[in-house]
Amino acid sequence: MEPAVPAAEAPDTIERFAVDLAALRASSGAPSLAQMSQTTGISKSVLSDAFAGRRLPTEHTIRALVPALGGEVAPWLARRATLDPRYRAQADTVSGPSPAPGRAAPATTPGDGRRPVTRGTVIIAMSVCALLSSTLTVGGIWLLAGPLGLRETASTVALPTPSSTYVAVETGADPMQSSCKNDAVLAGGDRFLDGQVLVEMMYSNACMAVWGRVTRYDGLAAGNTLSLKIYPKDDPQSERTQIRTESDVQSLYTKMLIEPDVDARVCGIATVTVGGESVEQPNPVCI
Repeated sequence: MEPAVPAAEAPDTIERFAVDLAALRASSGAPSLAQMSQTTGISKSVLSDAFAGRRLPTEHTIRALVPALGGEVAPWLARRATLDPRYRAQADTVSGPSPAPGRAAPATTPGDGRRPVTRGTVIIAMSVCALLSSTLTVGGIWLLAGPLGLRETASTVALPTPSSTYVAVETGADPMQSSCKNDAVLAGGDRFLDGQVLVEMMYSNACMAVWGRVTRYDGLAAGNTLSLKIYPKDDPQSERTQIRTESDVQSLYTKMLIEPDVDARVCGIATVTVGGESVEQPNPVCI
């Protein structure tokens, strides 16, 4: 029988969440990381981080892992949402005092500036306003959105989780075949080989995705190769690592690496061949 999801005492923590996940794992027979990885499709490194409390598991990880361990996913997702810094920031905005009439609300400042912040926060706030408005009747949108209905009041509407405004994509997806490219920004870059090779790291806030692009300007694409690798900085051998190598090309880009942890860093490093000799970028670009 599945242990009940504890009603965490305030304040809840990622570490406590991990302890309770470990209890759920024990109640299902304590499967190994390899067994859970095979069942869920989640890498062993990501599962290990979740059980160790090193970082908050993504919604995707919870949706795959909890049912595999015999748990009910909904309460775990709800508890995870309250630990997500994006959700907490959203809740603070909703519960905070309203600005004085005629004065704009003060702008918020991003944490440490590692990742560019685009329109995600504004979109989340707009979503909250839409859900709290009991008079919104634009066509059939509310009918399509679910069982809230036009009679739902603000007191019974739960705050949306951040996933409601983020694009659901997987690591390994092609950024050019998704909407992630629409809000992509250049988050970092570097040149090597006397400036003849440019490495760029792209980031989509809507998708929480990173991908790399490398371009050579030395006119030596013919007969040579171009390669780019992007990887989590704290786990260079991660299964999420994306590598692309092509011959006779002037430029290429990698597939996406999804990184929902705003404190995690993703790095990229390029390698080119010149006259058959391989030259690696001296320093990776990390964002």
